[in-house]
Amino acid sequence: MRGKLLSVICLMFAAGCNNIDSVEDRAIIQISGYDYVDEGRIKGTVGIPQYGEESARTVEELNLTVETESLKEFDIQIQNESSKPLSMGKLEVNLYNEDLASRGITDFMDILSRDPRIGRNIYLGIVDGDTQKLIEGDYNQNETTAKYLKGIIENNIDQNLPKTNLHYFLYAYYADGLDGFLPYLKKVNSHIEVSGISIFKEASQVTVIPAEDTLILKLLKEKVEKGSQTIQSDEGVIGMEITDSNTSYQVKKSGDSPRFIVNMTIKGFINEMKETGVESQRSSARIDHLEEEFSAYYKSKAEEMIELFKENETDPIGLGSLYKNRMRNFDKQAWEEQYPEVPVEVNVDLEITGMGISL
Repeated sequence: MRGKLLSVICLMFAAGCNNIDSVEDRAIIQISGYDYVDEGRIKGTVGIPQYGEESARTVEELNLTVETESLKEFDIQIQNESSKPLSMGKLEVNLYNEDLASRGITDFMDILSRDPRIGRNIYLGIVDGDTQKLIEGDYNQNETTAKYLKGIIENNIDQNLPKTNLHYFLYAYYADGLDGFLPYLKKVNSHIEVSGISIFKEASQVTVIPAEDTLILKLLKEKVEKGSQTIQSDEGVIGMEITDSNTSYQVKKSGDSPRFIVNMTIKGFINEMKETGVESQRSSARIDHLEEEFSAYYKSKAEEMIELFKENETDPIGLGSLYKNRMRNFDKQAWEEQYPEVPVEVNVDLEITGMGISL
């Protein structure tokens, strides 16, 4: 018994003698961004929080930027510019400028998918402009740029932006019949905004959906319990708050080619009616008319978006994946040839449950 106790004590002392790096001993990277410079060169920027005294509750940020010919060289050079060993274990946001994304980010995805230090829940984004300028911007927030930008993305996901992070993007990147998308970000004076959704074909951006249409993609991709949309009618601007939705897909085989039927069910209430007499128009006929207007709007927008995807040969809603899972003997090459001409019908069943207050 005495021998066992002595062994435990020795192990405890041995563990205590090991060198353990504290947070203060390492430079914790929270945000990174990459810009296209020219053929064969990229510019990379990282943001590292520098915490002041606890009583001051202030956070400053150290930004390091280098230009290199490869990601491996970037890692080496950025380490050379830091006074402390760099750590990627707390990375929260990873950005690419639009010029780089349009040329393809295959190398970045390959590294992110294999790097055990990086969590699958980090956010990726495409920047309209220069990622270095966005990361180095002064946003009058008592938090790091990474925390600020992470909050913006999460707040938009709670509203009209479809779910997105590294896990979702890698899943689409490696899947058959499915392409990824990322938030499209823009620095505007002293703040950052989500100004749309960057749509990819494999690892390259091919088009951008504007901010006012992001809810349409979300409805096509997932169940929506909180989202808002305004439309311009003959009587003024009308706003609707979505409280519930469900979208289902049917695949019909017509000869050698499939056709798809998209059924969207939407519930919500009217929360804005500018230039209209709200109180005097709460009749069943008025509600029926509003339901027809919003149904036509969502149907038209969804069909236009799907046509845009087909024109760009990208499939972010996963029609190809659906077809592969429901049909035997899926031929990827044949599907890719058929996809731009595949007919897709969208049906919308919409119910307005209230107008500011319950009807």
